[in-house]
Amino acid sequence: MMAMRQALLIHYHEIALKAGNRGFFVGRLKENLAAALEGLPVDRIVHPDGRIAVWLKDDAPVEPVIERIQRVFGVANLAVAREAGRELAEIADVAWGMLGERAFGSFAVRVKRADKNYPMNSLEVERKLGGMLMERAREKFGPQVKVNLDAPERTCLVEITSGVVLVAVDKLQGPGGMPSGTAGRLMCLLSGGFDSVVAAWYMMKRGAKVHFTHFHATPERAGESSAPVARELARRLTPWQFGSQLWLVPFEEIQRHIVAKAPSEFRIILYRRMMLRIAERLALRKRCLGLVTGDSLAQVASQTLHNLRTVGEVAHLPLYRPLIGFDKEEIIAMARRLGTCETSSQKFEDCCPLFMPKHPVIFSELDSVAQAESGLDVEALVQLGLDGATLERFHFKAGEVTVETVVKAGESDSPES
Repeated sequence: MMAMRQALLIHYHEIALKAGNRGFFVGRLKENLAAALEGLPVDRIVHPDGRIAVWLKDDAPVEPVIERIQRVFGVANLAVAREAGRELAEIADVAWGMLGERAFGSFAVRVKRADKNYPMNSLEVERKLGGMLMERAREKFGPQVKVNLDAPERTCLVEITSGVVLVAVDKLQGPGGMPSGTAGRLMCLLSGGFDSVVAAWYMMKRGAKVHFTHFHATPERAGESSAPVARELARRLTPWQFGSQLWLVPFEEIQRHIVAKAPSEFRIILYRRMMLRIAERLALRKRCLGLVTGDSLAQVASQTLHNLRTVGEVAHLPLYRPLIGFDKEEIIAMARRLGTCETSSQKFEDCCPLFMPKHPVIFSELDSVAQAESGLDVEALVQLGLDGATLERFHFKAGEVTVETVVKAGESDSPES
């Protein structure tokens, strides 16, 4: 019997709908898979007949490969597959070798025949192969085994391509979405909490490369500052997009100017307007095409429809709020899935609660906010934030995240990095 080579069989979904642009998206997906799997015993990545196969070297463990692939956007599902001969008996031998590893009460066979020269069509292969597997299953596990096409316990997958026949058992879910780096750049206002990190992930899932701006109280105090929390969140998100940039902006002095010059009930609105202005200026340096926040409608006083409008009014770039219809429990559940929940649960001193007014305005209007802001030198405060900002670069390579030397954000860093 021939040696059975192993591969990870990968399917994409949305990319298949891209028609004339499909080659661009598939090419980027293959590049991202290669980057994600660097350092692992992968032989080659090929694209036979509308699916991607990641071929492993002999005796290579599959678990680390699966773990990394499940963080590559664009992958709809994946399965551990083995190569089989083209004869039905050979396919049945390989299929049973995988299917018969543990007991089951029902199964189904799914066949995709990309090679139209194969002598049987998909339904014929399913029917004949199913019968052969049924005979072996009932002999080993008992006469109760049956075929269930709607909700089988186990599923045997057969892909007949023009080159090889691949057999897999049971699919694993991928993250879906679009390949990282196919939709342009965005700048996310990253707090240390649950919301903004989840918002960033959802935009990454749509193919955007997301950079981050974090506003922190100054000076940084060990165990109290939000800056280490933001660094850890950026580090955890980086494997999803292979590289991230984090701007750390000291904000306390700007807040003190606002406290001294503006009515107390407008402080939170004015803080957030100033953050948007600074983040937008940093975004423009990196040729970002929009801003991302973790706003959820009516979650806190600054996120009423009125206040979202008066805050967002200062932005010239498009402002994306992917969590606007989520409730807090949904957001925290997603944070748990991403592994960021524990980090965001840490106690730290956030800049926004500093100088918190007793009665923040809930239904602000543009003219009243403009009046409250009229005593501030807005451009000078924006420049104050920019002058104090520092930049950290995160890189994912060979399964590890590294952080590059911190530089001043005002220095000449490449927009493409």
